[in-house]
Amino acid sequence: SRELIERLAQASEGIELIERDFSKEPIPHLDGARLGALFTPAEARSAEQKDVVAFADQLIDELMQADTLVIALPMYNFSIHSMLKAWIGHVGRAGVTFQYAGTGSVGLLSGKKA
Repeated sequence: SRELIERLAQASEGIELIERDFSKEPIPHLDGARLGALFTPAEARSAEQKDVVAFADQLIDELMQADTLVIALPMYNFSIHSMLKAWIGHVGRAGVTFQYAGTGSVGLLSGKKA
């Protein structure tokens, strides 16, 4: 992944790299309290709930700003790591990163490369 990022940086002058190292900054798993914060109207959120939503909003903002997404991680038991699942849980928000349509869900983040 480091080699790929270096090649991308050489090909695109002025590239800005946002790196999330889950081993250094773990992504909290979604639980009832975190989901409850996301579903609570903004004006009714407690201070703790506001922090939870602000964290998820930051992850979404990073994703929205990205032109290219590089995901590199080991595979455990033939599946992705739970931290990546947690990240996906935080950035997958109806009405923001996807919407429901008559034929299923539709992504709202176009023009991204992964």
